[in-house]
This record gives sequence, structure tokens and C-alpha cells, in this order.
Amino acid sequence: MEEIHFNLAAPNLLCICVDDRQNGESSGRVYCCYSRAAESFAHEYQLINIIEGFLDRIDYPQSSVKIRSFQKKEEKKLPRPEKVLEGREVASHRGKLGTFLVHVKYRQNATWQGEICWVEKGRNISFRSELELLKRMDHALEVQ
Repeated sequence: MEEIHFNLAAPNLLCICVDDRQNGESSGRVYCCYSRAAESFAHEYQLINIIEGFLDRIDYPQSSVKIRSFQKKEEKKLPRPEKVLEGREVASHRGKLGTFLVHVKYRQNATWQGEICWVEKGRNISFRSELELLKRMDHALEVQ
């Protein structure tokens, strides 16, 4: 396995494995250290929802704003899940088209800030929003 220079100890480390791209939309799997099973996504909007749900479940990093809704929802505080995998195990998965490690460091101003690693090229870069995260992934997959 290649050397990865990334914070593999982050409690919210995610491994995004992109397996297919059609009409500019990526699909694949997301791995985290709280489950042995991957969550599949069919498009980027679903990927964002999966990640947001994951960050809410582990309550890390905490969101600085409360997302509003047209419907009133009853909040259920679930217990924080236990880790079942180490960061190296999470990072060992590979996508058919590309693999990205994501560490969301902050959730401020109703968006995310953090760092992404393009595993195949060993490149790390920061992102300041969900949109910038998706654009960085798209650009990496286009230049392959």
C-alpha cells in the first residue's frame, strides 16, 4: 500500500471511492470507521447527504448553524456510535475511477471546511465548502 500523508486518526475520516461517472455525475461508496459496510451513493447530492448525516450522527465537528426546514422535525439524540475500524483500514479501500480521503475540520456558515487527499496521486488540498469539495473531486477525475 502506498504511503498516505493524511490525518488517518481523525474521528470523522471518510474514504470516498468513485466507481463510475455518467453525464458528469459520480457514483460509488463511502467508508467510515464506525461501520464495516460502505454506504453507496448514486450522485453527488446523495453523497453530500450521506456525509452530512454521518457528521450529525457523530456530532463532530459540531455545526455552527441549525439547518431550517419547511416541516417541524422532532430531534432525536442518538448515542454516538463506537469505532469498529482504524483509520488505516478505512483508507485501504479503492474506487475504480478514484479514491479520496476527506477530513471535515469545521462546519461553519452552513458549509464545510477541511482537507481532501486524492489517494492515487498523493495530493492533499484544502476546501472551503461542499461545492469546492465536489469541484476538487470532479477536476481530479477529469484529468485522469
